Amino acid sequence: MRSPSKKLCVLLLIIVLTGACAVISRPPEKKTVPYPAGPIVPGIPSDEDLFLLGTSYLGNAELHPDYFNARVAFEKLVKTYPGSRRRQTSEQFIRLIDELQALQKNSSAGDTGAQHEQLMSENVRLKKDLERLKQLEIEAEKRDRKLR
Repeated sequence: MRSPSKKLCVLLLIIVLTGACAVISRPPEKKTVPYPAGPIVPGIPSDEDLFLLGTSYLGNAELHPDYFNARVAFEKLVKTYPGSRRRQTSEQFIRLIDELQALQKNSSAGDTGAQHEQLMSENVRLKKDLERLKQLEIEAEKRDRKLR
């Protein structure tokens, strides 16, 4: 009588292990998370939020700048908050982005060698100006925090 019970236990063990292997070897299901429509934070973004968004689009050493979205954020700040302390800096960013894009457009149009070098040096100067402007804004923010 022990022998059929052992066979039954072994058979059940084989069935359980086979079922577990089938579950383990199945590829995981891909779950798609829907992208939220509209802003992540409800309500109207503040001038500070728009400014930080615009500067974040300008990128850093690891991230390629997205001038279009940066310009959109700065324009929205200028239109929505005309009395903001970030307005002047945003207007300067818009002007620099426009100049930079004009230079890039001209350089891609196939200018002569001397003009190309001049445009490239101007492009580098504008990028440095953008970086300097970012640094000045960071320093101003630090000063404001100390004053508070």
